[in-house]
Amino acid sequence: MDIAGSMNITFTADLAALCDHRPSVLYWVIQPGADVGGIGAGLVRMVRPWNEWLIVWGFDIEQGAPEVTEQDARRIVRNLVGDPDLDVEITGISLWGNNEQYATRLQSGRVFCAGDAVHKHPPSNGLGSNTSIQDSYNLAWKLAAVLDGRAGTELLETYTAERAPVAKQIVTRANRSAREFGALFTALGLDDAETPEEMLARIEQRKDATAEGATTRAAVREAMELKNYEFNAHGVELGQWYDPAASTAVVGDGTPRPAPTRDPELFYEPSTYPGVRLPHAWVGDAARKLSTHDLAGYDGFTLLTGITGEPWVAAAQKAAEDLGVRVEPVVIGPGREVTDLYFDWAELCGVAEDGAVLVRPDKHIAWRSEHLVDDPERELAGVLRHVLSRNEGA
Repeated sequence: MDIAGSMNITFTADLAALCDHRPSVLYWVIQPGADVGGIGAGLVRMVRPWNEWLIVWGFDIEQGAPEVTEQDARRIVRNLVGDPDLDVEITGISLWGNNEQYATRLQSGRVFCAGDAVHKHPPSNGLGSNTSIQDSYNLAWKLAAVLDGRAGTELLETYTAERAPVAKQIVTRANRSAREFGALFTALGLDDAETPEEMLARIEQRKDATAEGATTRAAVREAMELKNYEFNAHGVELGQWYDPAASTAVVGDGTPRPAPTRDPELFYEPSTYPGVRLPHAWVGDAARKLSTHDLAGYDGFTLLTGITGEPWVAAAQKAAEDLGVRVEPVVIGPGREVTDLYFDWAELCGVAEDGAVLVRPDKHIAWRSEHLVDDPERELAGVLRHVLSRNEGA
């Protein structure tokens, strides 16, 4: 069930005079006096600079879905932009609902769900398409492995184990971000203002050289700082983690997950702890620069190690041959195909030079070993069997 109503209005209008000096992709506008969307807070998104635009506007769902004509849409655009004479061509009008729903199970038998079907939320934080694509990456390699006979069917159970917690997190975060705009309205004193004139007067008070004006300015700064959790929540976007205790497609390394040093929703702290996303670091040689993500293909596993860890190369080749799976070993170091150009990988890899980091096809860490073990072939084969849900005799 929808918890709020929204409308999209696409239009063309020359807004260069308003944007040339402060170019952006997205603008939030407060325009008291608009008779749609409460106090008149709306979003203006650039489609093509600076004459193609999208407005996202709210409506009261308790009053039912409104009939929005081109004339209505033109009036909303002019009100929000603040130019009653703006030359506007309306190119589209559509209504949609905000939700706060997430699935706790993403699979039922042979049916799998991904994307907006399992995490329905407002566009706050911009998590919709990103999370849907991440769902697909997580599921696609597992389906392919099972259908090709390279993995047991139990591997498919890890889709829910890994992605359902992410669905909950992003739905919760997106809705919280949407509600956090209320702090700005409160800071400006708009919550109990009843007329457009009163709203404008309250907004103007933030300029006063008085104690009340200073208090308002401080409250506005605090309210805007809170919006970091919508616009800069890199921890939510990049810090997703698949718990080895919940998913058999990740093998823990026997160490506790490090506690975050900063707010884990706001800040992304890269590492190779099992279950996290492969961190980016520049590697390459004298003629080219690559990301560690370029080293890890989508068609199989990648094993990253250092020069003294070269016995892992033979282990990867043997495991690939015995199990019928692709395991690409990559040795990072001077004199090899790629080297650690700025020593960033040495800081991020989380293992010694003779250790190893196993990366899944979806570029999450499947497992790592701090050092070279006595029998790397047996160790790696056992890990891959576990990750792929294969019995020892499979």
